[in-house]
Amino acid sequence: MIADEWQQARRLAVSEHRLLRRHARAVLALSLLQASLLVIFQELGLLNASTLYYRSLLAGLVVLAALYTVLIELGVTLRWREPSLSKPMSLGLVAVLLATAYPMEGGRIGAMMLFYPLMLLVSFRLGIRALIVVAVFASGGYALILALAIANHGVRLNVTLEVLQWLVFTLVGFSFVVTGSGVNGLRRSLAVKNHALADALEQVRSLAIRDDLTSLFNRRHIMEVLDRQKALADSRDYPFSVCYVDLDYFKRINDAYGHDCGDRVLRQFAAHTLGGLREGDYLARLGGEEFILVLPQSHLEGAQRVAERLRESWAAHGFAADNGPPSVSLSIGVAEYRRAETIDQLIARADRALYLAKSGGRNRVCLAQEQATG
Repeated sequence: MIADEWQQARRLAVSEHRLLRRHARAVLALSLLQASLLVIFQELGLLNASTLYYRSLLAGLVVLAALYTVLIELGVTLRWREPSLSKPMSLGLVAVLLATAYPMEGGRIGAMMLFYPLMLLVSFRLGIRALIVVAVFASGGYALILALAIANHGVRLNVTLEVLQWLVFTLVGFSFVVTGSGVNGLRRSLAVKNHALADALEQVRSLAIRDDLTSLFNRRHIMEVLDRQKALADSRDYPFSVCYVDLDYFKRINDAYGHDCGDRVLRQFAAHTLGGLREGDYLARLGGEEFILVLPQSHLEGAQRVAERLRESWAAHGFAADNGPPSVSLSIGVAEYRRAETIDQLIARADRALYLAKSGGRNRVCLAQEQATG
C-alpha cells in the first residue's frame, strides 16, 4: 500500500514539532532536577534563607517549567523566530540557579553545576551569540552573588576559594560555548538536509499518486481511496458511489487533430471536472481517456445528478478556438457500493453501465443495472 510506504518514508524526515517537544521534555526534566536539588538543599539546612524565599523560588521554577512545556506541547511557538524559546528559558533557569546559590553557606559552586547540562542542552538550539549571552549572564550573575555574599558574610567565607571556584565555573562555561556552537552548527546543517529530504519525499509522493499528464490521482492511489471508502461503508451506514467516465470518440480526436490536442482535451477535462466537485470528492485518471469519480456519502440518485451535470456542462466546452473539435461528449456509468462487495465488483458494475451508455449512442449517463437516461 502506497500510504503505508509513505508513512514509513516520512519517518526519515524529522518533524520540527516533534523535535521541539523532545527538547521541551529534556528542559522539563532538568527543571525538575533543579527543583529536587532545591528541596534537598532546604531539607539539609544549606539554604540560609527564609521559608518564603525558598517557597517563592520553588514556585517560580515550577511555573516557569510548566508554562514553557505547555507552549511547546501545544505548538504555539512553531511560527516564532526561535520556536524552542531556549534563550529566555535558559536565562530563567540560570536566574533560579543564582537565586539558589546566593543564600547558601557553603558549596555554592555545587548549586551552579546544573548550568553545564543546561548549556549542553540549549547548544542544540542556540547559536554562538546566544550562548555567549547565557554564559556571560551566568558568570556575571555568579560574580554578583559572590560579591553580595562576601559583603554580607564577611570572614565566614573563604574569599580565595570562592573566587577560584567562580573562575573555574566561568572558564568551563565558556568552553561549553565553544563546543556548543559546533553542535549547533551541525544541527543547523542537519535541519537544512531534513527540510530538503521532506521536500523530496513530498515530490516523490506526488509522483507516486499523480498522473503525469493531468495531475489527477492515478489508478493505484484511487484504489486505495476506494479501499478506505469500502471500510467506512462496511463498518457503518456510509454510502458512496462511483462514476466511470469515458470521453467519446477520443481516438478520432488524436487522429484528426493530433496527440497534442488530445492531451489538451484531457487536461482541460480534468480541470473542468475538479472545479465542479465538492471538497472530499475524488477524481482519478485510470488511463487513456477513462476517468473515475468517487463520491463519498452519495447514493445512486445523487451520483446520477452529479454525472448529468458534468455531462451537460462538459458538452458546452468547445475546442475550436485551439484548432480542436467543436465539442467532446461524455459517456458515464454510475454504480453505488453494495455492502460487502469487492472494489473490483463495484468498478465492474460501473464499467458495465458505461458500456450500456456507449452502446446506447454515447453522450449519456447509465446506472448500474438500470436503463440509460439522458
